[in-house]
Amino acid sequence: MCGRFQLDSDIREIIETYKIVEKDIDEYDRGDFYPSQNAPIVVQDKKRALRLAKWGFDLKDNKPLVINARAESIMNKPMFKNSIYSARCIIPVNLFYEWKDEGRIKKVKHGIRLKKKNLFSLGGIYKMYIDENLNKRLAFTIITTEADEAIRDIHSRMPLIIKDSLVDCWLNSNTSIKAIEEIIYSNRSNEFVIERYEGDSTNGYEQLKMF
Repeated sequence: MCGRFQLDSDIREIIETYKIVEKDIDEYDRGDFYPSQNAPIVVQDKKRALRLAKWGFDLKDNKPLVINARAESIMNKPMFKNSIYSARCIIPVNLFYEWKDEGRIKKVKHGIRLKKKNLFSLGGIYKMYIDENLNKRLAFTIITTEADEAIRDIHSRMPLIIKDSLVDCWLNSNTSIKAIEEIIYSNRSNEFVIERYEGDSTNGYEQLKMF
């Protein structure tokens, strides 16, 4: 799964990288992003746009937010089916986090980033919802796949990473579902830098090892 990520890039870099034409934010709170927080996402409606969206789809009965969508079942689940066909998005990140089980109660945090890119793209889907004040808002969830071999020792799942050359195809609502499936299932040639952290889940992580 993917339960936290970091974005610290200057907003101008994001705009230039993704060829943004419209935006509803001039700045954002940089750092780590958690489920239920608002984060920048890239969408393609009539124009390429940078929007703020809540991380997680709401369920009824106050159940936990749905923050991830498994690639293997995303085409068939009613909650995701409409979005994967016509409302795909990019979540810009500098790194994402996974936790490795070490013993029955110990989980060790790892930061994972691409070796040759500071800013890269996670694949997601989004939808509109009505908030408590009856305002229209956007929410997103991150698609996950089986982990690449380099990450498998830490976690069995990882977020879908969209290569730069495939961003336009991913965002275009006219892209065939066959092409989308090819992006999801053949996206496996990433080089990672993995950082291991120990400590409290929110404060003062000490970097112990990079491998």
